[in-house]
Amino acid sequence: MSVLYLISNGSMARKDGGRIIVEKNGELVSRLPLRTISSILVGANAQISTSVIFACLSAKIPIFFLDRAGHLQGQLIDEKTTVSTIRKQCFYCDHPKEALSLATFIVEEKIRNQYNLLKGYTRTVKNDKIEQALLRIKAEKKNISNAKNTDELRGIEGHCAKAYFVGIGVLLNESGWQWKERSRKPAKDEANALLNFGYAFLEREVRISIISQGLDTRLGILHSSNGRKDSLVYDLMELFRQPVIDRFVFKLLRLNVFKVDDFTYCKESGYRLTDEARVLWYQRYEEYMERIYSEYGGLSPREMIQKRVQEFRHKLMY
Repeated sequence: MSVLYLISNGSMARKDGGRIIVEKNGELVSRLPLRTISSILVGANAQISTSVIFACLSAKIPIFFLDRAGHLQGQLIDEKTTVSTIRKQCFYCDHPKEALSLATFIVEEKIRNQYNLLKGYTRTVKNDKIEQALLRIKAEKKNISNAKNTDELRGIEGHCAKAYFVGIGVLLNESGWQWKERSRKPAKDEANALLNFGYAFLEREVRISIISQGLDTRLGILHSSNGRKDSLVYDLMELFRQPVIDRFVFKLLRLNVFKVDDFTYCKESGYRLTDEARVLWYQRYEEYMERIYSEYGGLSPREMIQKRVQEFRHKLMY
């Protein structure tokens, strides 16, 4: 199964029997059997025919509509959440004390992932700032068991994130990338731009896994379920930022797969990948997400995400 990226300007997808025909500026790019497609990503300057949309809805293949930064603008996906599941999720929203154990699980794992990824780099990079960051993360982790609510948990999480990115900044600076601090919107440097892009892709991966487990994406545990965002998606993304996206992005940067010239800059949106560089990202990302790794128990990153979300559902429901 593969993800169909319909992103480039002039790209068009239409249906011909049981196949999806992809063209660019009127020229054939590929013919893909519908059964081999796991999802479709559609950019603002691409087109997808109504017949393809209907075929995907019938085959339960999700379609995601993205902006130039890779952020989700809308989706067509088969969401079927049972009343009993919604009631269970609402129970945790209405009972913060009961939800605290699940929120603690999320934060503990995120901090452990930060520590382990940063610690792994100390085998080849020796720097006092990295060691200090590790000590800070280790000390903050001890405070988790004393957290009385999710606000305190988020405070501990924030302190660990600050220390973690100090250490990561050292690694990136030694690799020739300029890094001062973590920045989201706008990205203030190329490394932050690549992280932001990666997290947008992670959001989609987690969203698909949550929906496939019959959970409501809106009802979270750690992040506030205030209707402004799909809180459960952002909750469970925390489990995978470091072991999936950070690991991937830092490898790309340290190996100089991307160059400074692969990014553009404007004051409003900050740094972002060029159109040509995004094509390279799609290729490398899909290769990475489908490859089997021993670190993931003999699973691919995509399979690992699906398995861990399934395990979280079991914690949530039972």
